[in-house]
Amino acid sequence: MIINRLTFFKEGNSYTNIEDCLTLDSRSYQRIPVNETLQKVILPNASLDVFAAELAPLEEESQLETVRRELAPVTLRVYYRDIYDNQFTLERSLDWFSRYMTDGKI
Repeated sequence: MIINRLTFFKEGNSYTNIEDCLTLDSRSYQRIPVNETLQKVILPNASLDVFAAELAPLEEESQLETVRRELAPVTLRVYYRDIYDNQFTLERSLDWFSRYMTDGKI
């Protein structure tokens, strides 16, 4: 799988970087940029982490709740191709982050 581009959608707007969708401190998480000039190759049985945050075991539940609230309204669209140059698009909503939110609101 060769990922050509990632697009993030939030509240009707599209973004090329996840940090543009979030109000979190950009130093508090890791992300992988992918665009037409910076493509990524995903080998079979491998994955790509688009967003990663490590919270200390003693971090307050409110920190985790904030991350969930930020990610839940985002939708990710992946534009990719296979080794035969067949083009594909995959879209996933990140609303499943809201499943453990304590107040149930996004």
